[in-house]
Order: sequence, then C-alpha cells, then structure tokens
Amino acid sequence: MFILSHKKYGEWEDFEVNSESSPNTSYLVTIDHDENTCYCTCPDFQYRKDNLKFGGAKLDDEGHHCKHIKEVLNGKTKNSKS
Repeated sequence: MFILSHKKYGEWEDFEVNSESSPNTSYLVTIDHDENTCYCTCPDFQYRKDNLKFGGAKLDDEGHHCKHIKEVLNGKTKNSKS
C-alpha cells in the first residue's frame, strides 16, 4: 500500500491511497488540521465511522483509523522533520 497523490487545500489535505486487495481501487483520505480529524472513503472506515458522533475520527484516536489513514499518518511522520 502506498500514497498515490497528495493535495493540500488550506487546512485540508487529501491523499489518494491504493488498495492492497484490489489493484484498480484507491481511497481518499482527508485530514482536517483545524478540526484535528481524518476521514477515509474505504468500507472499513465507513463501518467504523458509523460508531462516531461526528463525520471523522480524531487524529489521535487510532482505534477508529483504517489502514489507509494509518499509512498516511505514518508516511507523514516518516517524512516530517523534527
């Protein structure tokens, strides 16, 4: 699994992440820095999201992150300079 593309729109960032199980499928991961939340279009996150009170998971709420969100957050951490 890897990040196919990245776009930034002010406080929002969109990442297109490929699917490991379906080679022709990708999902959109959105990070909202103002709200400190993340969202993914994959079925796993959609299932997890149904249990949340708002539209996305908090960035520090790893229990509600799908593998695509984890990939984006881990990739950003690896590429960030301390």
